[in-house]
Amino acid sequence: MKKLILFLLIILSGVSFSQNIVEKAILSNNNLQENPTWGNDILVSSFEPIGPIAGGKLGNTLYIAINDTLATSNLGIILFKSTNNGNNWTLSLNGIALRGKMDRMVFANCGPGPDSIYLFFQYQNTIYRWNVINNIGFQIFTTGGFRSFDITGSSTGALYIFLDAISSNQIPRYASTDGGYTWPITAVVTSSGAIPRVSKMVTGDTLILSYYNITTIVGSDTATAYIRTARYSQTSNGTLASAYFQDVATEGLPKHEFKPAMTKGVVWLIYTTGTTGNINIYGRRSINAGQNFSSAINVAVNPNVDEYWFSIDVYQVGVGGFDLVYYSDSLQSGPSTNNTDKLLYCFSPTTLPEFSLPVQISQYPPGWSAADYKPSIIEIPSNDFGVTWVGADGVSKRVYWDRLLYTTRIKNENSVTAEKFSLEQNYPNPFNPTTTIKFEIPENGFVTLKVYNVLGEEVATLISENLNYGIYTYDFDASNLSSGIYFYTLETKGFKDTKKMVIIK
Repeated sequence: MKKLILFLLIILSGVSFSQNIVEKAILSNNNLQENPTWGNDILVSSFEPIGPIAGGKLGNTLYIAINDTLATSNLGIILFKSTNNGNNWTLSLNGIALRGKMDRMVFANCGPGPDSIYLFFQYQNTIYRWNVINNIGFQIFTTGGFRSFDITGSSTGALYIFLDAISSNQIPRYASTDGGYTWPITAVVTSSGAIPRVSKMVTGDTLILSYYNITTIVGSDTATAYIRTARYSQTSNGTLASAYFQDVATEGLPKHEFKPAMTKGVVWLIYTTGTTGNINIYGRRSINAGQNFSSAINVAVNPNVDEYWFSIDVYQVGVGGFDLVYYSDSLQSGPSTNNTDKLLYCFSPTTLPEFSLPVQISQYPPGWSAADYKPSIIEIPSNDFGVTWVGADGVSKRVYWDRLLYTTRIKNENSVTAEKFSLEQNYPNPFNPTTTIKFEIPENGFVTLKVYNVLGEEVATLISENLNYGIYTYDFDASNLSSGIYFYTLETKGFKDTKKMVIIK
């Protein structure tokens, strides 16, 4: 299950679908409240960054790295951590004492190790690597001469980095199997490329590489070049095999942002086109792991606004799919407001060739800045995710966090007194795609409500929080689960009960 705030009606006889968006938020008294802005934004940092922000995750800990020279007197990158899915953030003692604007920051994970998360960042054409766990200083990965980079890690512990050489237009790639201490495995992707961007390696340790094919530039603007893609699959730890090099996004307009994402054999290449006053977001979709792509698909194409500064990531629960957030800029004169400038969210399961209707995330409106602090998604398995961005609080700009499950579809029937622990049968059952689960708790306490498949594998965590006593109903949206038998389990205060549900699509 994914996207608890959306009802998605899939028309099985075709690919069209309609959508009814209902947005709700839980406040401390557990009353259901209308909330037109997704959830309650949580303050991460009170200072405006001078450069990018980046989000990452290792185990149960979330990380947000911020290029900020105001929060401390000696650091240029500060690090916030959360161990409760972003409900609270604390400033780490670890940081980078390099006070200047970074060009790019990317978190990379490699394997399940306790210190296997790294921040790679670029400062004045030099790329650095920082182990955020052990904080053994930071190391220069490569000195000077590089315009950009991207990096990802495999489940077996390998790291793969792709670089953009300024002078030669080469895109060299390097591999490390020791957490980035050494990079003995090298190759050259192309001698006519720029700005490499790679997808996260998930199922099959396979990635999609995208980059500008500079042989196709229109005039002198590199961004007008075709966006070329290739697939790389890990054949052994640290070794990649490539296939399917092809020009995919072939519009002659500037395409200043692009990023591929892949899960379960489905790939989206998301990119912007146009210039200020006419910037839109398009996508090309592949259903065979990057062998072939569709023609351009409208993702965010609306008049009188520019859509850009996007972040995309993947989820793997059920049929799996893609989370996308982006900035909708109304180009108004004067300061941004919640009505003019918005951070929007939409998603696409692997079974559909479109993205859902957008939902506004931000209570504190984003705004363009030369600091280039684009939003950053952090996926939180099994069915949750959050996003961090810079929003306006009056005349100040601060870093915020919001999370999908802050808007869980749960309500407390306050007019009815709870007398016992109980879990009722969902209704309707069978169902497609939504059903209601009702339960009763006579005491305050920590409550979990989870969904499992017939193999006993957890496919969704619906509730994992402290609730006041009461009788609750929960609207479960199973749009992203396949047909079949599932079980849902309520556990609290020594009480545990399980019921069976059936999804028929």
